[in-house]
Amino acid sequence: MSLQVNKESGSIYDPVFLKILEDIPGGVTVKTNRFPADTEEIKKGALLNADATTAGLYNVIKTVRLTADADSNVTVLVVEPTDHLFKVGEYIQLNGGTSATIVVVLPSTITIASALAHVDTTSGTILFEAAAAVVTGSAPKYDTDAVLRDTIKVRDDEGTLLDNIFAGAVVRGTVDESELPYFVTDQSKTDLTARVRFA
Repeated sequence: MSLQVNKESGSIYDPVFLKILEDIPGGVTVKTNRFPADTEEIKKGALLNADATTAGLYNVIKTVRLTADADSNVTVLVVEPTDHLFKVGEYIQLNGGTSATIVVVLPSTITIASALAHVDTTSGTILFEAAAAVVTGSAPKYDTDAVLRDTIKVRDDEGTLLDNIFAGAVVRGTVDESELPYFVTDQSKTDLTARVRFA
């Protein structure tokens, strides 16, 4: 009786990346001290920002999508019940208006410190993390520079937050936007223009 070895080749479909043309040699280090206490992992396809002060260190871009209209007096935002990564004390930007401090985060709502005089925002609008509170027309806190290549754990089995995590990051290619784990703003798409195509 002889041992027979057969070799077969094929391709594995990656639902996030339709094509990877370039990644960062040696990978990047993802900052982990910005996540809620119940966040266990950051999913592949998360958008990343290259930290302005520390080479090789990257921040995850935070966004969330409204699931109900928000008029100019609202303080409770009804949002997509997903792992959007926002924490109390951070700032969220509303469409066409000022940013606000987050005071309560629940699975499907985010409560802000005070009502804002912003343009009425309809269901489906994507909100983003702002750099400061109560700033009209605030820009996103972070520009987008890359896309996380693989899902990474940020806590161990006992729930202890891990130190900054090494990960792969894609800087050129094509992604399936419908498969991304977090919502993408038009600004992030602009940041990645000519490098990453959203299909």
